[in-house]
Amino acid sequence: MSCDLTCVTTSLLTSGFVLTLRSPSYSFCSGQLSCFHRRLAFNVDQSTLDNGLTLLICRDTTAPTVSVQTFVNAGSRDEDRPGITGLAHVFEHMMFRGTEKYPDYSNEIAPLGAENNAYTNDDYTCYFVNAHASFLEKVLDLESDRFKNLNFTNETFRTELGPVKEERRRGMEDPGDFLGIELYRLAFVAHTYQHPVIGWEEDLETKMTFEDGRQFKEHFYVPNNCYLVMCGNVDIARAKEWAQKYWGSWQRAEPYSPIITPEPRQSEEKVKGFTWKDDETVPMIQIGFHAPSARTDLESVAALNMIGELLFSESGRLTRELRSNLSMVEAIWGGMDMRKDPSLFTVTARLKKGVTLEQVRDSIYTQLEQLRTKLVTPEELDRVRNNLRADLVYGLDRPARVAGSIGYYNVITGDWRNMMRIYDLYGSITAEKLRTAATETFDNLNRTVVTLVPKSGI
Repeated sequence: MSCDLTCVTTSLLTSGFVLTLRSPSYSFCSGQLSCFHRRLAFNVDQSTLDNGLTLLICRDTTAPTVSVQTFVNAGSRDEDRPGITGLAHVFEHMMFRGTEKYPDYSNEIAPLGAENNAYTNDDYTCYFVNAHASFLEKVLDLESDRFKNLNFTNETFRTELGPVKEERRRGMEDPGDFLGIELYRLAFVAHTYQHPVIGWEEDLETKMTFEDGRQFKEHFYVPNNCYLVMCGNVDIARAKEWAQKYWGSWQRAEPYSPIITPEPRQSEEKVKGFTWKDDETVPMIQIGFHAPSARTDLESVAALNMIGELLFSESGRLTRELRSNLSMVEAIWGGMDMRKDPSLFTVTARLKKGVTLEQVRDSIYTQLEQLRTKLVTPEELDRVRNNLRADLVYGLDRPARVAGSIGYYNVITGDWRNMMRIYDLYGSITAEKLRTAATETFDNLNRTVVTLVPKSGI
């Protein structure tokens, strides 16, 4: 039984932000959407201050709030010499140490009732403040002051290393985090994606110096290496005036290009097993395949995102087979890791007791091989398209998420507009393209496998 439903156009129109979702028709067949055509569009005011700081401002009057997010174009990827792994994350912690003007950053932010935090990943570091729009000028004052005038001394640097080292120790107590780190350590032999964001223990404990931190600050914490994103109920002209007022005096510096060695093509399968320190954990397997970067091959990355949805969604092939039908795993997840440089498509499974790693591994390989040899069905393709497009749209339901998405795509892909492009790609990529992406990616020689078993074995 099928039916056609004509849907109205839903539009969110503001003076600077446009999110238009058009669905001229949905055709339902056996409970599945088989048609999903929508248009995603943003109006973002993009400009650059004389010092090189890029401004990306998106006006949204649907809420009385504003999100200010400062993206530093540097993450653990840019730790390009021995002894400094984890430095990008350490410096993220340093940024909350205060300045001469505002010695206690937290005490200044708290009266605004604002949400604020930061995070570091492989490719960038982001600092964000979500507040009532009436506090925008104060937020820009606070944020610019710590970027320009951070209280950065040997004493503060050594002090901040303590919490970072403790954070690393806690993280390494998690079997899943441990296995993920070991996968990348094994899969990469040249590129800096080999080391984790948290860094190697010996670097944090004995090798990292204040001079390393000073150089990192001079290299990367400069206006011409940063993006200031504002989204919310703001007047764009006024926001640009305040940005100039508070950020304009930040001195630019000569750009520094980290030495990033391209990862050579993998020529043989890599496999390594680990034994956990106790019997409380269950066996785990993680499989990685080298895959393209979002910056140089967005279409292939979009296709691999679709394959990830096809395999790991609640109705996905691997989820349905290994968790629901065969009850072999407690959980299974994975997908494409969108990064600046070529990264990994991963599959991770946490097994149920009594199930062998070989059973789960072989089932995964069978499903991946089917993607290389058979076209996905039109029904599956429609479901994947709809789900990914819906996830992208519903992930833009508040200023903070819009600002984060604009900054993310701008840093990772080189242009925030690629958020709209990948939305379009989800609608245009064919079953043949999915098969091509699977064929190129899920090759045995391109595969890295790490496993983990409890102390007494399976």
